[in-house]
Amino acid sequence: MNALGSSGFRLILLSPHNPENVRAWSGTVHFAFRALRKLDPSIEAVSAGPLDRIVALSQKVSRKLGLIGDFRHTRAFATLASLIASLSLRFKNADAIVAIAASTHVYALRTRLPVVYVSDATFAAIVASYQEFAQFPKWLREEGDAVERSALARSSAIVYPSDWAKDSAVKDYGVSPEKIAVMPLGPNFDREAIDRFRTRKSADFGSGVRLLFVGMEWVRKGGPIALEVMQILVSRGIRCELVVVGKAPEEAQKHEGVRFIGPLNKNDHGQLAALCEIYERAHFLVLPTRQEAFGVVFSEAQAFGCPSLSYAVGGAATAVKDGVTGFALPLEASASDFADRIFSLVHDPRRYEEMSANCRARYEQEANWDVWAAKVMELARAARNAPV
Repeated sequence: MNALGSSGFRLILLSPHNPENVRAWSGTVHFAFRALRKLDPSIEAVSAGPLDRIVALSQKVSRKLGLIGDFRHTRAFATLASLIASLSLRFKNADAIVAIAASTHVYALRTRLPVVYVSDATFAAIVASYQEFAQFPKWLREEGDAVERSALARSSAIVYPSDWAKDSAVKDYGVSPEKIAVMPLGPNFDREAIDRFRTRKSADFGSGVRLLFVGMEWVRKGGPIALEVMQILVSRGIRCELVVVGKAPEEAQKHEGVRFIGPLNKNDHGQLAALCEIYERAHFLVLPTRQEAFGVVFSEAQAFGCPSLSYAVGGAATAVKDGVTGFALPLEASASDFADRIFSLVHDPRRYEEMSANCRARYEQEANWDVWAAKVMELARAARNAPV
């Protein structure tokens, strides 16, 4: 047994998402739970399971009535979620709680255990960044803020993957900066799947530059810009291919130079292997998203030594270290600006290979789940030992 696990320090993971479900919350809860379990083999997962049916029913009714909003952001729902979570935790033997994407469960949580709260963004940051949230009626935004404020106040420590989320917690909810740790999320792949491929890329541009777009939302993730980047590079005399994993409109799929793969299921070993090979072969991940809480896809590309290009928005500005592991450009940047960055590296192979090595180094040293779990465990221990 791992030394930390055998020391008697026990964790409970609290989340509305099932950690056994690889698809839940893009797989983040699953891989976080697995990493924590290496340190504490006795860790248990707790959720307010019955609420899933209530959520599904309320969303169905809301859609039929044409209502804008999400019942889960109300204090009434959070009170119920907290009550169920409190009852579920009441007879658990543990030393600390790690609550992932669970502001509603922590809102009015009654427990003697310290809480390490983990999320990718604050409610205020999401409302300010995502149009569908900005359309929420004022009363619902106020409800969501109240839930978030209480959850943050009740937490002993807070973990975010980006400076963007931390800044919002401090500015919008008055959280002390000392209470917050910023740690990038790891890639939602098994380490073994990553390590079967090369860890460092060479500037093998002789047969053309391979661009990669990974996303299920073509417009929001910047698909049209990625397509234009490819066209600009071709116009400058660079052979280029854009590989699209996810969804794209039919006209984009049929465009010359585009290789459309479609969605790939990481639960399927064959499709996972195919996705790993695509990352390994790609020279650049081009994902000029204008709305992004973090973007685990950047961590995934990074693990394969693939530099990323995006806008410096939300958590992407932390996920992609500008000039080090890729480029994070200001929102006013055009497709031509993105193409310029790629063009410069194509003509400077040494710098490209250095950037690729930076990507892999960041994955190994910082942006992986083992490092993340060790820090969370450290915060949980500190919270448990802190004077009351």
